[in-house]
Amino acid sequence: MATQHKNNTVDQSPTKGSYLTKENWEVMKPFVHFAFKAMVLIGGTLLAILKLIPKALEHKQGSEKNDKVIKI
Repeated sequence: MATQHKNNTVDQSPTKGSYLTKENWEVMKPFVHFAFKAMVLIGGTLLAILKLIPKALEHKQGSEKNDKVIKI
């Protein structure tokens, strides 16, 4: 008769794929939105910095006009 005893803790344990529930998404949703907005902000900042860096060809055009020799 001891083999007919059911263990209630085994029946109550979650199954392997039960962590993907709507309840968990509702908890994580603000963090996902924050991370997405932060990555967009960082990407936009990096693009703005790259646009501010002058190109190598632009420096050479300005240096051709200054051909003066300084004698000491």
